[in-house]
Amino acid sequence: MATFKALPRGTQLILVAGPLFLISLFFTWQQIEVDYGRAGVAKMPLDGWDAWGLLLALLVLATIVLVVLVHLTDVDMSDGVPWTTVILALGVAVFAVAVIKSLTDAGSTLPSYAFVGLAGVVAVGACLDWAAARRSERPALARKRRGFSSAA
Repeated sequence: MATFKALPRGTQLILVAGPLFLISLFFTWQQIEVDYGRAGVAKMPLDGWDAWGLLLALLVLATIVLVVLVHLTDVDMSDGVPWTTVILALGVAVFAVAVIKSLTDAGSTLPSYAFVGLAGVVAVGACLDWAAARRSERPALARKRRGFSSAA
């Protein structure tokens, strides 16, 4: 637990929301009405595992694995690759694909929009890590501006 608390806030968000989002794909994302003519209409619940859901699962897994490799292991990662930017791109892709999936699915349920919120938390976590890395690389970005100074 101490290791988890020592991680940056964005990494913590990704490591909590990512697996929860992955689990959410097993829940009902859609309610499709099937008309059986004179026999009636049935509502068929569908989980999140379709083509979009598979893409989401792969993106979330890639994001989680990369975050673990960068922050929790002693693996020598290439210094030439901006890993926080790659994680940011993956996090934003998770959110964008989740929004597209939820908007294009017929009969999206209310929980599916909450699951999109989890994807948004993954993207926010990636953004927080990226911003913290930029601040540490460029100290001038970390300074707060105190307002305008008047030259009297």
